[in-house]
Amino acid sequence: MALLGEVDAIDARVAALQSQAKVKVEGGSRKGNLTAFVAVAAPASVHLEVLDFFGRPSAILVSDGQRFVLFQAETGVWLRGPATPDNLARILPVALPPEQLVAMLLGRAPRLRDDRPELQIDVEANAFRVDLRAGEQSQQLWVDPGLRRVVRSQLSGPGGYGVTFEDFTEVRQVPFPRKLSFSGPARVVLEYTDPRLGEVPPESLFRAEPPTGARVEEVGPVQ
Repeated sequence: MALLGEVDAIDARVAALQSQAKVKVEGGSRKGNLTAFVAVAAPASVHLEVLDFFGRPSAILVSDGQRFVLFQAETGVWLRGPATPDNLARILPVALPPEQLVAMLLGRAPRLRDDRPELQIDVEANAFRVDLRAGEQSQQLWVDPGLRRVVRSQLSGPGGYGVTFEDFTEVRQVPFPRKLSFSGPARVVLEYTDPRLGEVPPESLFRAEPPTGARVEEVGPVQ
């Protein structure tokens, strides 16, 4: 489909991001407002820090797409294990595979693979709507006709969730959403305050190994 090809072309121009962010978490066992530092690089590298009142990291999560480490200042222990969706959700309750988590944080909507997508016009939303199906899952994407970017995605079926992209501004000649909202078992609203696109973060930010001599606890997939 030509429309999705145009979306992919613009998405591909945003391959790395660093920014501080305001985060609001509602529902589940974790609620409240957080300040965070976010660094991501496609396809699956992520670095998240939750900052305390003084701007110091109270929790740090790093993944190279295969492994993850998590440091929590209150315990002084580093957790280490596979980069499963549930392990990556230990800081923010967004349980997605690493490549999908990175895509979402880059303003992209992870989508199902469907060779026969259906296109409709949603007059009320003033957007194109693309319907996708794969196995037991279905997905609807709303694409802004001017920006050629997904502004909303709703995945239904096993593991379903919704994501909305808002407050698009031009950053390095790319329409970029400074605000995203994730709706799953919990709701997470993230607003970037100083997004820097195209500046590839240092590889050291994504090194999924604790510092030498640190207290380490090995963990497996969350049951």
